[in-house]
Amino acid sequence: MPDAPLVLTRPAEQAASWLQALAGLGVPACNLPLVEVQPVLEAQAPARLALQRADAVFFTSPAAVQALWQGEPLQWPQKALALCVGPGTATALRGHGVEQVLAPPADAQQFDSETLWPLLRAHRCWQGQQVLWLRGDGGRDWLIEQLRAQGALLDLHTVYRRVAAAPTPEQLCPLLMQPALWLFSSSEALGHLASALTRLALPRPAALFTHPRIAECAKALGWSLQDEQVVAPRVADVARAYHAWLAAKRASP
Repeated sequence: MPDAPLVLTRPAEQAASWLQALAGLGVPACNLPLVEVQPVLEAQAPARLALQRADAVFFTSPAAVQALWQGEPLQWPQKALALCVGPGTATALRGHGVEQVLAPPADAQQFDSETLWPLLRAHRCWQGQQVLWLRGDGGRDWLIEQLRAQGALLDLHTVYRRVAAAPTPEQLCPLLMQPALWLFSSSEALGHLASALTRLALPRPAALFTHPRIAECAKALGWSLQDEQVVAPRVADVARAYHAWLAAKRASP
């Protein structure tokens, strides 16, 4: 059988580097965005002003980095520590010359708030620290609550919005009517696809999920889950999971 594709569901602006890296590891991949990211333009000036007095700045995703740096040049204040949970966000920050980035190590089992929190507690006392929080609409507040409990002063700014992309049946059906493995790094993307599948009376495709919470959401939306479907959001890990899935598929009668 010809190699089945790995279908990414990332926002278009975040997919190019993944597609290139996966191709280098022998994974035929394509991207079907199920979420679009829109910057909140009126939030940029207040966020930049708050940056100048911040002791630390938390970025929820690469989209938050893009929203802060969009347009006019930005000088990162020397005293500010950048915080994030994902390697993609850390790479985006370093691409803008930010050297002080605190994030889970590249070999972490999970990239989430719970993994970052012990690193934050070990790094410094947060009592009285000014923490600028740059986020999208929605999301979890767990880490915000931990910092506040330690006496940090949070300044929250919504700098981008996530909206549902609307793939057409012509885009969806060719991918759903052939063997393919889908990768979900967002519960929102998963929900958007589930709605489309229900509307079109199509089955749930084989899938990988980059966090147990996304897998639990998938289970609630009708996916049948196996342990190996949860994979770290690293290109090499995703490639290994894809090749294992493809080998199993070829071996099945």
